Amino acid sequence: SYNYSIAQVTVLIGETGSGKSTQLVQFLSDSGIAANESIVCTQPRKIAAISLAKRVREESIGCYSDNSVICYPTFSSSQQFHSKVIYMTDHCLLQHYMKDKNLSGISCIIVDEAHERSLNTDLLLALVKDLLGRRFDLRLVIMSATANANQLSDYFFGCGIFHLEGRNFPVDIKYVPCATEGTSGSGMVATYVSDVLRMAAEVHKTEKEGNILAFLTSQMEVEWACDHFEAPNAIVLPLHGKLSFEEQCHVFQNYPGKRKIIFATNIAETSLTIPGVKYVIDSGMVKESKFEPGTGMNVLKVCWISQSSANQRAGRAGRTEPGRCYRLYTESDFELMTSNQEPEIRRVHLGIAVLRILALGIKNIQTFDFVDAPSPKAIDSATRNLIQLGAIVEKNGVFELTDEGRYLVKLGIEPRLGKLIISCFHCGLCREGLVLAAVMANASSIFCRVGNDDDKVKADCLKVQFCHQNGDLFTLLSVYKEWEALPSDRKNKWCWENSINAKSMRRCQDTVTELEICLKMELAVIIPSYLIWDPHKSTARDKTLKAIILSSLAENVAMYSGHDQLGYEVALTRQYVQLHPSCSLLMFGQKPSWVVFGELLSITKQYLVCVTAFDYESLATLDPPPLFDASQMESRKLQVKALTGFGSTLLKKFCGKSNHNLRSLSSRIKTVCKDERIGVEVNIDQNEILLFASSVDMQKVLDFVTDVLECEKKWLHNECMEKPLFHGRSASPCMALFGAGAEIKHLEVDKRYLAVDVFHSNLNAIDDKELLMFFEKHSKGGICSVHKSQANGQEIDDKEKWGKIMFLTPDAARKAAELDGVDFSGSALKVLPSQTSFGGDHKMFSFPPVKAKLSWPRRLSKGIGIVRCDRLDVQDILYDFSSRLVIAGKYVNCGVSRKCDDSVVICGIDKELSEAEIWDTLHSATEREIHDFFIVRGDAVKNPTCGACEEALWREISPFMPKGNPYTNCCWVQVFEPEPKETFMKALITFDGRLHLEAAKALEQLEGKVLPGCLSWQKIRCQQLFHSSISCSSSVYAVIKKQLDSLLASFRHVKGADCFLETNENGSCRVRISANATKTVAELRRPVEELMNGRTVKHASLTPSILQHLFSRDGINLMRSLQRETRTYILFDRHSLNIRIFGLPDDAAVAQQKLMQSLLSYHESKQLEVRLRGRGLPPDMMKEVVKKFGPDLHGLKEKIPGAEFTLNTRHHIISICGNKEMKQKVEEIVLQIAEAGRDLAVRSDSEVSCPICLCEVE
Repeated sequence: SYNYSIAQVTVLIGETGSGKSTQLVQFLSDSGIAANESIVCTQPRKIAAISLAKRVREESIGCYSDNSVICYPTFSSSQQFHSKVIYMTDHCLLQHYMKDKNLSGISCIIVDEAHERSLNTDLLLALVKDLLGRRFDLRLVIMSATANANQLSDYFFGCGIFHLEGRNFPVDIKYVPCATEGTSGSGMVATYVSDVLRMAAEVHKTEKEGNILAFLTSQMEVEWACDHFEAPNAIVLPLHGKLSFEEQCHVFQNYPGKRKIIFATNIAETSLTIPGVKYVIDSGMVKESKFEPGTGMNVLKVCWISQSSANQRAGRAGRTEPGRCYRLYTESDFELMTSNQEPEIRRVHLGIAVLRILALGIKNIQTFDFVDAPSPKAIDSATRNLIQLGAIVEKNGVFELTDEGRYLVKLGIEPRLGKLIISCFHCGLCREGLVLAAVMANASSIFCRVGNDDDKVKADCLKVQFCHQNGDLFTLLSVYKEWEALPSDRKNKWCWENSINAKSMRRCQDTVTELEICLKMELAVIIPSYLIWDPHKSTARDKTLKAIILSSLAENVAMYSGHDQLGYEVALTRQYVQLHPSCSLLMFGQKPSWVVFGELLSITKQYLVCVTAFDYESLATLDPPPLFDASQMESRKLQVKALTGFGSTLLKKFCGKSNHNLRSLSSRIKTVCKDERIGVEVNIDQNEILLFASSVDMQKVLDFVTDVLECEKKWLHNECMEKPLFHGRSASPCMALFGAGAEIKHLEVDKRYLAVDVFHSNLNAIDDKELLMFFEKHSKGGICSVHKSQANGQEIDDKEKWGKIMFLTPDAARKAAELDGVDFSGSALKVLPSQTSFGGDHKMFSFPPVKAKLSWPRRLSKGIGIVRCDRLDVQDILYDFSSRLVIAGKYVNCGVSRKCDDSVVICGIDKELSEAEIWDTLHSATEREIHDFFIVRGDAVKNPTCGACEEALWREISPFMPKGNPYTNCCWVQVFEPEPKETFMKALITFDGRLHLEAAKALEQLEGKVLPGCLSWQKIRCQQLFHSSISCSSSVYAVIKKQLDSLLASFRHVKGADCFLETNENGSCRVRISANATKTVAELRRPVEELMNGRTVKHASLTPSILQHLFSRDGINLMRSLQRETRTYILFDRHSLNIRIFGLPDDAAVAQQKLMQSLLSYHESKQLEVRLRGRGLPPDMMKEVVKKFGPDLHGLKEKIPGAEFTLNTRHHIISICGNKEMKQKVEEIVLQIAEAGRDLAVRSDSEVSCPICLCEVE
């Protein structure tokens, strides 16, 4: 009943399956609205236009004449509008608009699938809107499958909106959100992937018959889900864009007695209708690519879908019968989703759109009336690119098309591809240009890398034969040349045999054919039917093609940084990016200095994609010149310098524990040189250090590293062990410094100090090596040992203490002490002379030491004591004391202090008693809180010397200490010289951390003891509270948390002990133990220590050469895999070559067994490997081997019967399953191929060239 002849614009919303794409054109044609002109229906894709035209033609047989319904899938200027109904792509209609701005011969335009908001659709809508103002007879119908109608209605002057009901069955929506986020337990995929897998298993188990369609975001996720789904009576199928047509067809087949479970990307959202789907599982996620004009980067990331996409997915379950959709998110998540997907015009490069708009004479693109305007940055980026391509020029502030720009408009393809075609035409490589444009547009889908790991390895090996040393576009060109030469009936089989996507190859061929027709019709250019370029022969054409590709991608230039870890520096943004793992250049043993790339892809990392090498000289031929300074980039390129001839001990010292010293040195060099790219790498196996720096900074970096190495050499040479000349019990016997071979470096008989203690208020700001070199310089050398204080996990007296430095001579130590108060790293150093450390080796305490403080009075008691308490409690305490207080069987007198109103004075105390002996009596006499108690004492009495006291204390302790060499230096006694006003003598006893129980017994013996030479009232008091702590990393804590919590809970009943668990922001933890006896501390600490130390893997077969494999990438991956599988943590100490495993005992045992088996097996396989790069081998060695023996190396198997070979294309390695003789034969064959290649290169260089054209003589 709606009158289309009145409404110029109509928005029609119809659900999928409503028939709007086939029926509306017939209704309009029958209504006579078209008069004698055409109704044009546009589609985003050619295949849709062709299939719809075919369907309408079939439906209208007998109603219309034969040519009334036609399809124009591609543009040609010769096309006429004489048919009633014409289906075409939106791109095709745009090209017609560029030729005829009035679109003469068209009475009605139907823009279908407008909800997709493709770039062509948006541009077409904007241009037709302008046309409607000039042609009032023109009618426009916009059809969409989703309800984003209001925006389109508002854009087209508030036009009418109409809804069509679809033929879908009802779908029950169930929200079943997941409780977890992040990555799954496998660590390989995101949690939503494993949740989809779990839900698919649950639906298969609980629901009635009906196929299941589950939506994921990528090929990798789909394949992972297919590999890990296991269920009876189910056939699991993948569905993603990289599959061939034949593989995609599997989802349409029937499998009697089995339920189809299809894991798919969003290709199944609208493009395909799969029969029998009754259940949909929607992860709510999609992987989207978005162009960022600021960086020129295509960012590929996983994000939430839109509400319209969610509804489209749900609709897949209701095509043939009522269905159910399980959404793995909450209803509130759905409400927070955007209504519709962001339009393509805001997600892609706008080159072709801007070019078309400028070609129409529109001067200011920023004010163009877009449906959704792109950002000004995106428009500026596209404009800059068109200028660089030579398509437009700026004159008087206005952009104008050049002749080349007009050619590009006629071609109607992406400008850089058009530039490629036109430049190739000018150089006599016409067909090469067309093929390059076609394969570049399909670059990501030509090589087929799908299936399980073995299938992917096979695909990688098959790819090698095509790889070209000039890069990806040359590689793809060689693939197309070989494919095109095949008979039609052989093409599909060849693709299957070589892991090539046949569908993509046909798509490339269709593109080449369309471009041929376009060039012939629009530019009168006839394209040859063959390719001149030969991939197997290096000629001048290679150089020409590289220069053409550079001119087409002039903004996408990158230079090799000189360091593999940095990769390539992008010229315009100066960011450092790696080659994509699929890049053909990685198949060769060297990286080209300059490359040009198709796009910059950001996924988990950033990668250069579709990369081609070019010659540096070609940059000078660019017109207009590039927007970057190539010579300046060259000057920034990192140089590499190798330093060799070092021993492994020196290199390990240079690196430090966990490479701490190396990282600190690198950081310091980077700061001084103001260049974050500088690198210092150490290869202990090769005994070499590699320096990476620009030519400007290399000498400075070399000086830095050389200075540190010289210091390390000197320290190694001077390294000493401090030993007493006799085992006296004093803290300061005569000391000797023993160097290597027990050489006495210094003998100290005058008991001068040889060491200094170093303190700093900000220890985090200190670089250890810088500090040591500072002391080395100012003390005139002579550092012989360093003992760094371990603040993490141990108790230390001073949190500002950095550590102790020992020198070869007292003079050097004295000069070091003079640095006290000198500024270093923003704060003053505190440097104090230090006594000898424990009478022995400074490395003695490998365990945190046990320290006990001792005291005894040096002043006689006056029989008066003072009790400190709260002022309000004085009278109550006085009352309690006056009625009950008896000290040592003697009544005492109590009264309020005349001097302090918070004190009680006690008189008549036995002068032999100490504070400790009275304290318990006072506490039991009152319930009020006593803050402190002390005895008033008189003058100091004469005491034995500190040395005599130390000797006496040692005599009391020594019976409890272990005998024998391992514990010769197990205890250190130090008695401090008292200040004149001090009341007590003080001493410190430090025990080896392994001797908790021995220390406890010794201290029990000392408690209340009187030393020889002292008076009876000078009783020793040992501090009754002892501390210890032990810490572990976040990785360890994560797997022992439950065990540790259980263990600490069991300590709660231990009387007089407290245990505290502290966790840091980084996930590490520390257990602090406090107790009133060292025995208790020891008993509590040992089980915690055992848990935190883990299970040490010890086996005679684990030799250092085998353990070295754990340094490699494969070894690291092996440990990570075992950790995930066994729920443990495996720690490999690179210096001691020890392996420790943390986790539950059973899990750790399994992990140990599997680790040993895997390591031994891996070592066996690594023994039989032949490397195909390095050692003077040519860069294309791997390709030559594949060419000679085949991708599966079957030719090599024929030469060496009984052996099995595997080619690792990533590492350029042949793995051999056989014996060492077979390996030797393979090495000989490889060397022969290398030598043959060198001979061929020499002969090629000496070949005669034609004197006229300077080409090689054929």
